Amino acid sequence: MNLKNSLFLSAAILGMVSFFSCRKVISVNLNSTAPRYVITGNITDQPGPYLLSITQSVNFSQDNIAPAVSGATVVITDITGGLADSLTETSPGNYQTHTLVGAYGHQYHMYVNAAGNVFTASSTMPQPVTLDSLYTQQSPFGKSFQIVPVYFDPIAKGNYYLFNEVKNDTEMSAIFTRNDQLINGQLMKLPLEGGGGGSRVADGDVVEIDLECIDSPVYAYFSSLQQTKNQNSATPANPATNISNGALGYFSAHTVSSKTIVVP
Repeated sequence: MNLKNSLFLSAAILGMVSFFSCRKVISVNLNSTAPRYVITGNITDQPGPYLLSITQSVNFSQDNIAPAVSGATVVITDITGGLADSLTETSPGNYQTHTLVGAYGHQYHMYVNAAGNVFTASSTMPQPVTLDSLYTQQSPFGKSFQIVPVYFDPIAKGNYYLFNEVKNDTEMSAIFTRNDQLINGQLMKLPLEGGGGGSRVADGDVVEIDLECIDSPVYAYFSSLQQTKNQNSATPANPATNISNGALGYFSAHTVSSKTIVVP
């Protein structure tokens, strides 16, 4: 989105999760001009440590480099397990857990104090859904192919999904979200379509897809971000964050299931 006649914020929201989960970088022009804190934290069911990043958004007229926020106090608490973990800053603006272990069904609480500004968020890790397989089908747009993930949606309603795509070792910026409001308890075989376009691959591409089971507030964040990218509006709305006190970004506890396919 190029907004040459107006000033907006550009927040580089870095989704950083350890081990098998992907690192997604999303740049969004936001309809605000005052600098805001941008917090991104992820707890997964994969082995830690887990990472949380803190930056500040920048004005659209400035260089699009989000300043790192150092010296913050960051604590993530496993409310279900009764364990609090004080994170260590390993590089400017990046904070790492020590003892925390992600487990589905557990609720996690984030506390951040940055220069006296306190931000909190909570997220509950859903039950895992396994990504069974991947296949390709001819795209209706040209000679490329679409990626189709195959998984079984649980019978119990209230499941929310985020898909990450890595093509030839490069993280794709498109956002793919799904829920089970219309189709529930079935074997799912739908091509990836989302904000920034659908998944388009060609012969020889090596594609990894990560299926993340996310909770409802995190789904609301990525779904609103997906809609913003789809609309390409001159006055985009800020994504619906689950973090308090006016911060941007999100805090997510989620499961991860991954598969890789080589496009024939």
